[in-house]
Amino acid sequence: MAERETAAQLAEIASRGDQLGDILARAIPDERAAPAWELVTRADRILLLAHEKPDPDTFGSALGLAFALAPLGKRCVVACADPVPANYTFLPGRETVMTDLPDEDFDLVIALDAGELSRYGALYSRHQAFFDHATILNLDHHLSSSGIGAYAIIDVPSAATAELLTILLLNRGVPIGREAAICLLAGIITDTRSFEFEATTDRTLMAGAYLVAQGATPQDIIKPMYRMKPLAKARLWGRALQSLETTANGRAVWAVIRQEDLTAAGATPDMDDGLPAYLKDIEGVAMAALFREQPDGRTRVSMRADAPYDAAALCGRFGGGGHARAAGCTLAMSMDAALRTFIPVMEETLDAHSE
Repeated sequence: MAERETAAQLAEIASRGDQLGDILARAIPDERAAPAWELVTRADRILLLAHEKPDPDTFGSALGLAFALAPLGKRCVVACADPVPANYTFLPGRETVMTDLPDEDFDLVIALDAGELSRYGALYSRHQAFFDHATILNLDHHLSSSGIGAYAIIDVPSAATAELLTILLLNRGVPIGREAAICLLAGIITDTRSFEFEATTDRTLMAGAYLVAQGATPQDIIKPMYRMKPLAKARLWGRALQSLETTANGRAVWAVIRQEDLTAAGATPDMDDGLPAYLKDIEGVAMAALFREQPDGRTRVSMRADAPYDAAALCGRFGGGGHARAAGCTLAMSMDAALRTFIPVMEETLDAHSE
């Protein structure tokens, strides 16, 4: 009896998943999806590119697509200029990610979660001649992306590139197995901070529900990503929080991480992940920025903002971009110079709205 009940429950879950899949498949017009998939269909060996300073959306999109394409006979290589952060234990296939190209013998390059080749960092600079002549399919969701390659789908309504990929695969009738579902759900969960950010739509929630129906478990992503922290990460955050400063009557805050902080905490650069959002959650704060000193002396800024402020527009003034609520940029200057340059712009933005 219990076995029959379990079978019936599984059948019901599968049926709900099929219904969601049908709805999601219609969320992208066939005429928009078909040219992208034609490039995939014609290719045999495919390079899947994750952007530098990776997050779970770029890795989840690349690995999820690799898992989905494997049963179709596609030979995929996932590459990123930076290694997979240690806490991304929830991503199946993470051990296959390469930090350089094994060769340049690819029929197609799929550039994921960024719309500029420079965002792929050292991979692009080391193989620029190849990328400048390769057939590239660009899949992204950032408003600031200009689009690259032979064909680009920049789907701003998607809360994550993984949401776009879920819809695209379903539109093309490609099965999404459990491993692919886990990777894609990781991208959606982390780019929405567990469906909290305002970019979350009913379609985002449907995509998440569909991937759960395919076997992905939110808890397995949320716990290691947001709740579990190694001691070195806690120490790094402690040092950063000691540097906390505020301006504009507490409406803006910022903190800094210098190379010496990483050394003292025994931390790796990726361990600042989640800290900008933590700063933004301070009561009364409308804008938060984390300034990170890079090994080459430049300064990376990660910014978070509440409506009506546009983090992507502000970072865009310095050559960066991203989302309205979460964006970043790199300033070719020292930490102290970056603070003197960037913080007045934050203050100016806040004052302009007040006026």
